[in-house]
This record gives sequence, C-alpha cells and structure tokens, in this order.
Amino acid sequence: MAFGDKRKRRNGPRKTRRTKNEQGFTLIETSIALVVMMVVTLATAGLFAYAINYNSGANDRAMALSIAQKRMERLRRAPFTDASLSTASSTEYVTSNGRPYAVLTTICSTSTCGGSASLKVITIQVTPLGGTTWANTAATMVSQRAAPTIGPYWSN
Repeated sequence: MAFGDKRKRRNGPRKTRRTKNEQGFTLIETSIALVVMMVVTLATAGLFAYAINYNSGANDRAMALSIAQKRMERLRRAPFTDASLSTASSTEYVTSNGRPYAVLTTICSTSTCGGSASLKVITIQVTPLGGTTWANTAATMVSQRAAPTIGPYWSN
C-alpha cells in the first residue's frame, strides 16, 4: 500500500496456504516424547544415587587403608622388643573424617601362624563401621618384622 492509498485494510489474521508436505506434531506424539524423556531422566537420577553411594563406600575403603598404613608405619618404627609388638591382639576404634572404624591389630611371634622368636608377623585389619554394606569388609595389611641380628655371612 502506498501512502495515501484509500483501500480498505483487512482486519484479522491472514490465511496461509498449506502445502501437502507440511505436517506438525500431534498431541499424542508430543506426550509420548515427554514420557520417553521422563523415563530417561529418572534413570539418570537413579544412576546418580548409585554413584554417590559407591563413591562414599570407596572413600571409606581408602580411609581404612590409610589408617592401616599409619598403624603399620608406627609398628615398623617401634623397636623389636617394644611392648606394642608383644601384645598378641588388640582392637581399637578410630574416628577419621567423622566416620568410625574398627582397627584389629594381631602380632604373631609363634610358629603356628608363621612367626618365630626372631620374626613377628603383623596383621592389621581396619573395618569401616556403618556406611554402605559393600564397603564394610576389612582392609587388611600383613607385614613381617625381623629381629635386628647379624646374619651368618656378616664379617668385619
């Protein structure tokens, strides 16, 4: 329309022509797509809960190994005749990062379990208490400690 053209303007929406190739989504197709997306989203949320549970359990196992390593290093540093290396078995409860652990220390100096008068077998088991059930198995460390004696091949 040019300026000043006095033609009557049409009020209301313009009609568009549809070709045979144009098609839209129906309400049923849209609903099915939404249901499929909802199922995928719920499955993903379940996987997140599963991952959080197992990551927490893995953290418990890592902390149990750390506690066992610290305990083993403390016993390795002690002299062979120290009283801490003469106790056959002891159980302690330790809290690390707000989580409880049971620490079982077994020291064997008899031939029934592989030790002798000059060799001690040290076993440390750390068990996470509470938490997830799969991570509640004990983390075990075994080491041998020999008496500081001079061997038969030593010479001046």
